[in-house]
Amino acid sequence: MLELATANTLLLLERGFYDFEWWSQLITKQVQFICAAQANLKYRVLQSLTLTHPLQDQVIAIGCDAHGNPLLRLRLIAIRNGKGWYRYLTSVLDPQCLPPYLVADLYARRWRIEDAFHLVKRLLGLAYLWTGSLNGIKLQI
Repeated sequence: MLELATANTLLLLERGFYDFEWWSQLITKQVQFICAAQANLKYRVLQSLTLTHPLQDQVIAIGCDAHGNPLLRLRLIAIRNGKGWYRYLTSVLDPQCLPPYLVADLYARRWRIEDAFHLVKRLLGLAYLWTGSLNGIKLQI
């Protein structure tokens, strides 16, 4: 996927793409992302942008390189929804470019993309792939 990502792109990543090294490569290519934060995320707060009851927006440092330096600077956005909190990570550090509530809205919309994908698969009879090979998939489609 890294080869396909181009600069000035915003990716909505599932939890399965939770990899600090890969995120670092994306940022180096100027590819931005939004991902749900894991509950056990260990981080250090570098700057608090907003700290209110329903919203927390902070620039954080996560991970360590071989010398113990922070691997990544990201924004951690926590939004209160009822009794719980939803936490998101984004590589877009400027809240003017990507406001906190837009981060939450975009991440929630990724499910609409999944729903559309599953509908198209069912309508085209592609609910199951016969094979994992590229040639076999091309033949099925």
